[in-house]
Amino acid sequence: MRRWMVVGLLVCACGSDGGGGSGPGSITGTVGGQPMNVKDAVFSLENNAVTVLVVDRENICSLLSGTTLPGTTTALFLSMANFVPPASVNPHVTGDYAFFDLGGGTLPGTGGRYWFGGFETVTASCTVATVSYGTGGTVSVTQTGNTSGTHFKANLSGVQFGTDTLNGSIEATYCPALSNTPCGALLARPPGPAE
Repeated sequence: MRRWMVVGLLVCACGSDGGGGSGPGSITGTVGGQPMNVKDAVFSLENNAVTVLVVDRENICSLLSGTTLPGTTTALFLSMANFVPPASVNPHVTGDYAFFDLGGGTLPGTGGRYWFGGFETVTASCTVATVSYGTGGTVSVTQTGNTSGTHFKANLSGVQFGTDTLNGSIEATYCPALSNTPCGALLARPPGPAE
């Protein structure tokens, strides 16, 4: 359960410009003036929580074992949990997932479907250059994904990062490498109370 809190395993978005994507979706809006030009999207499952990584690079799953990038990469990460107090996560289901701010380090007080995430730019050396954490909006899961080939599908509705907003849809393929990439071993964490 703690892993869901640390979520958004920002796996450093290691990728390349070549190859074909899998119809990963489309996102409108900008964060900090930076658009999300979706070229690939992957997801992983761990202890019933779902982590999704959307990037502006193609073939991200096959490249997650790398430790460098060909250049700056833009990444949107989302972690979703079907939470049951005090500290359990049921399997993910279709429906709306409300934003929950993990910045204070506490878990939700009531059961429900929640998301947390961030929007980042990552350097060629797999370090985070900029990060904006989610502050509101809804992620609507329209198809649950699995390890057998069913894609994860969701719509983003008014997903906020401060005063910036993203909308759109994503279709992510399962990628076991997302759970444990050596690309900097970066974990995107929620900001602390003083941040």
